[in-house]
Amino acid sequence: MTSKERVIRTLNFQNPDKLPVDLWVLPAANYQYGNDLQKLIDERDIDFVRAPYNDPCLDENCYEIGMHKDVWGSVWRKAQRGIVGEVKEYPLADFANLATYKSPINLLKGGFEDTDEFIKSNNEKFILGGWVSIFERMQFIRGTENLYLDIAEESDELYTLLGIVMDFYREYLKQWLEHDVDAICFGDDWGSQRSLLISPKSWNKIFKPAYQELFDMIKVKDKYIFFHSDGYIMELYQQFIDMGVSAINSQIWCMGVENVAEKFAGKICFWGELSRQNTLPNGTPEDIRKNAEVMKKYLFVNGGGLIGQSEIGRDVPLENVKTVLNCW
Repeated sequence: MTSKERVIRTLNFQNPDKLPVDLWVLPAANYQYGNDLQKLIDERDIDFVRAPYNDPCLDENCYEIGMHKDVWGSVWRKAQRGIVGEVKEYPLADFANLATYKSPINLLKGGFEDTDEFIKSNNEKFILGGWVSIFERMQFIRGTENLYLDIAEESDELYTLLGIVMDFYREYLKQWLEHDVDAICFGDDWGSQRSLLISPKSWNKIFKPAYQELFDMIKVKDKYIFFHSDGYIMELYQQFIDMGVSAINSQIWCMGVENVAEKFAGKICFWGELSRQNTLPNGTPEDIRKNAEVMKKYLFVNGGGLIGQSEIGRDVPLENVKTVLNCW
């Protein structure tokens, strides 16, 4: 069974030969461990690959110490190499500039030649493409505090800003969907450690229709939808299920694996993850193995529903990385 077949069987609850494995390595971890980390990864079989693309939103300076302005006009400060940093200047901190503000949609000019070659060379892997962030991009443009006030007030300017971001991602997706990737990725952090960041009512009214429009574009092309969201997002799982999300990457340990499984196991595929807040950096290899067994017990049901995914930062010991790659 190829990696692609294994992942698709897992997503569709069709009894893969084993759990598929995915590993996210943050730039800081690569800087920390270099070739030693890469050797560990090369010795194991990862079922996922991410298709490369000349994405205008990705700046080569975004992980280097210092300041840089991205293509949306947001100014970032990075204090540590390999850590993405924080936005310190927002192009729409004052909505007085809204009428003249433009997204970088003019920079979406193809550039998929290397992408297509990569896809041909990795056709037995499950290939992830793109990265869509609506809520976070709006925060980077407007500022988090300002955006929360806009959401509470449901201001006209909020919907104008949402429209600008959506126009960009419609074109972004249109271009990605012309290529033979298996899934499109979304990433917006919707939870704090104990609750959603905004009310479910506001999420449903403002953001759900925007996501649904983009999800529908993907489903028409018969591709899968993978969604990442940090924090406590218990109230969103059913929404994602109803909207057609194929796999959700979330911090299930802050919600409780059994709590999540009781309501949602067997209804959506869980794209990991082992706790990168506690277990991966601070636990022992035995802790990792035990937690992986808990996830398999409660989340792999009806012949699927669990991908063995973990995220590696520079605080994760190499011995734990090795265990992560073996424990599934």
